[in-house]
Amino acid sequence: MIRKAKAADIDKIMQIWLDANIKAHSFIAPVYWQKHFDDVKNNYLPQAETFVYEDKHQLKGFISILLDNFVGALFVDTRYQRQNIGTKLLDYARKQKSSLNLKVYALNQPAIKFYQKNDFKILAEKYDETAQSKELIMGWMKGCKTPHLNKAS
Repeated sequence: MIRKAKAADIDKIMQIWLDANIKAHSFIAPVYWQKHFDDVKNNYLPQAETFVYEDKHQLKGFISILLDNFVGALFVDTRYQRQNIGTKLLDYARKQKSSLNLKVYALNQPAIKFYQKNDFKILAEKYDETAQSKELIMGWMKGCKTPHLNKAS
């Protein structure tokens, strides 16, 4: 079941955020994520519209939307990955929005492939100075099914 996040979910959301970031971004030192933990918890998450995927009273993933259409986070508990939870969360958000944008690190090929499979297109590239890594800006628009730009490398 997907539902709006409650204050009681924050600690579990943040644990998923930390564990999944460290696993997905082996090219960035774990201390980077640990350093940004409090900022995400206290500044970004309260500003976001966050939905959680819960199954049998177990929170297994979440999606956070900032500024009406920016996917600031989409993470699944590392124990429950590859069970379509990320797709279900993304589909839920796409039913609510006519377009979505996000950033993904260029070295995170599994995430890029996931978003491309879900009709996101690469719109631009930039360099994230704080993480010292290239990022791709990707977007999805309701009804847009144009071919991917395969700029990720």
